[in-house]
Amino acid sequence: MTNLFIDCEWFLNQKIFLIGYAYAIKDFGQLYDRSLTKANFYKILKPVDGYIFFYGPDIAMVEKYFNIDLRHNYKCINLIRIFRNFEKGLDSYKLSEMEKHYGIERSTSIYKTDIFKLFYDWYDPVKKHIALQYNKEDVLNLIRVKHKVFSAHQITPAKLKNYLLQ
Repeated sequence: MTNLFIDCEWFLNQKIFLIGYAYAIKDFGQLYDRSLTKANFYKILKPVDGYIFFYGPDIAMVEKYFNIDLRHNYKCINLIRIFRNFEKGLDSYKLSEMEKHYGIERSTSIYKTDIFKLFYDWYDPVKKHIALQYNKEDVLNLIRVKHKVFSAHQITPAKLKNYLLQ
């Protein structure tokens, strides 16, 4: 079964400028600049016969940006709903807090406290690679946190049925 994990970055006007995606830790890619097209997005969906995992509002942003309906054509899961349900009592359910909770480290935490810096660095040819690395870590750490939560709480495909986005 092939699952897909997606993390998006967008400007305040809700225009996506970067989509990070992964099927597994060692199978990662990004769409941005000229590669950020609907056709290329459909290409990353092609192998998916399992779930598409998002975190927070990313699914709505992708559907709006590409004018597509993922929820009714794929098995989409917003992991923040699962984390809130199974990891009760945490102060925050931001991905960065979930990473800390599970001892997952990252090399690019700079934008977690200043999202505007991400926007500026995106347009800086010298710093753009930092923004790309940040998004990559978001996607890969989403996989890591998902595995930890699912393992700790024995979350099975049967339990996931209650969390499918409609």
